[in-house]
Amino acid sequence: MQNNTVKRLLAGKKYLLLQGPMGPFFNDVANWLETLEREAVNVVFNGGDRFYCRNRHYLTYTQTPKEFPAWLKETWKDYPFDTILCFGDCRPLHRAAHAWAKAKGIRFLAFEEGYLRPHFITVEEGGVNAFSRLPRDPDFYRSLPDAAPAQIQPLKPSSGRRYIHATWYYLVGWRYRHEFARYRHHKSFSPWYEAKCWVRAWWRKQWYGWKQRGVLETLQTTLDQRYYLAILQVYNDSQIRNHSPYADIRDYINDVMFSFSRKAPLDNVLVIKHHPMDRGHRLYGPLIKQLGKKYGVASRVIYVHDLSMPELLTHAKAVVTINSTAGISALIHNKPLKVMGNALYDIKGMTYQGHLHQFWTADFKPDMKLFKKFRGYLLANTQINAVYFNSSTMNHWYSTVQQESEITNTIETATFYIK
Repeated sequence: MQNNTVKRLLAGKKYLLLQGPMGPFFNDVANWLETLEREAVNVVFNGGDRFYCRNRHYLTYTQTPKEFPAWLKETWKDYPFDTILCFGDCRPLHRAAHAWAKAKGIRFLAFEEGYLRPHFITVEEGGVNAFSRLPRDPDFYRSLPDAAPAQIQPLKPSSGRRYIHATWYYLVGWRYRHEFARYRHHKSFSPWYEAKCWVRAWWRKQWYGWKQRGVLETLQTTLDQRYYLAILQVYNDSQIRNHSPYADIRDYINDVMFSFSRKAPLDNVLVIKHHPMDRGHRLYGPLIKQLGKKYGVASRVIYVHDLSMPELLTHAKAVVTINSTAGISALIHNKPLKVMGNALYDIKGMTYQGHLHQFWTADFKPDMKLFKKFRGYLLANTQINAVYFNSSTMNHWYSTVQQESEITNTIETATFYIK
């Protein structure tokens, strides 16, 4: 299968790189682009950004998102970039850049976590997730020719390296906060608060691992195909703030539990899965207990933490999500899926289109032929077989290790792996 993602990424000549993941990724992307005879300049917005690209040419921005379009205009006069790269298209600075780039006719490419995790990262032109330009018309995918399976190299991101980079990014950002006094991070930017949450997350992982040690076996046996899985997302997920009707995860929990209590079969169970990255920040146990009593379903609701998602999906009857990429995993497992927000995979025939009240008893199954076409198109046009953090290399964080063909200005196909 030809991978159009790298081809599209390399279609420019002059690149301006905004914020990347916390760590050296965008520094390495800029260096990689330059080895391919492109020009690349990084923009730093805080001390953490500056640290990770300190050994290459960069520009500094110290104003607010409101002034960013004017700054981009002036910068473009001296350095006429044709492509903007960023990680996460919902950050205020990136949204301002996207609007300016669209008006100017400059390409805007967003990186994000992989739609098809864990072996991929996402790169799309114009935006990711609900901002994706992927067609939502099922007939578009049905008309596609069958494609040969893609060759995928298994890659595993390192949580340890992610935490190391995040810790250092926060500490350096805090150390030089006075030099970037007008900078506002898209979430908490306190290293002390984040450190407290990480410690709490570690403790809770041990506690819930012990407390829920027998739950998975019950779900695999007694409750096999008798429970609905409700997937939670991180409390400050930009996909919830920007692409859903919910202001807070707690509102979603309330909606799901209320509907389940009114319309789900009495012999079925609701399993609510906490997001692992949210473990140290939020705890929904008291709320779920309160709502269980209020709606009369306390004995039919199970709240779980670090149980295996593939195992949970395998034994689930159906799945509910706001717009998590775990919804794609549910489809891979051939599970009926209800999407409560705006998601690129919420396509008629693949996901249930009716009201949540009817979902619990609907005779709906995803069209797996349609999903196979969708997944193949998604893979070829938005995914790169790579990870942002990988512990297999000791002398560097990332490396380009393979290309499928010689890269020219009219690249036919290429694949690179960033370890």
